[in-house]
Amino acid sequence: MSAVEDRLTALEERIRLLEDQVELYRLISTYGPAVDTGSSDAAGALWAEDGAYEFDTSRLDGPAGISAMVLGEAHQSLIRNGCAHILAMPVLTVDGDRARATGYSRVYRHVGDGYEVWRVSANHWEFRRTPEGWKVTRRVNRTLDGSDEAR
Repeated sequence: MSAVEDRLTALEERIRLLEDQVELYRLISTYGPAVDTGSSDAAGALWAEDGAYEFDTSRLDGPAGISAMVLGEAHQSLIRNGCAHILAMPVLTVDGDRARATGYSRVYRHVGDGYEVWRVSANHWEFRRTPEGWKVTRRVNRTLDGSDEAR
């Protein structure tokens, strides 16, 4: 290959990595608004069919499990009373058609005339590139309560 072709190939690889990173950041940042507005289909669509979401003592499987959680009474009660799921910018690593991210999330609840932090968690995400784009294959969310599991 010529030097120009080498540079073009390197540039294409860098652009693809940047596009992947933007798509993954967008996927992660879509979660909060989707669950806070009760958009169960949008929240579920972030997950692969074989994906899982594990938090504390529960596990949700695939888009249907995520959708059911959003439509469930516990989550609907949060929405009715006012809540916001806020995800911090994670540390993201892309490796070909797989990626992973680690970061924090907070859930705020409306209480009286203001808001309180209801939950602060560490999150580990795993992703896979699919024909439909990047999808969550696993998310592990642990409340930051000082336990080994949270670390």
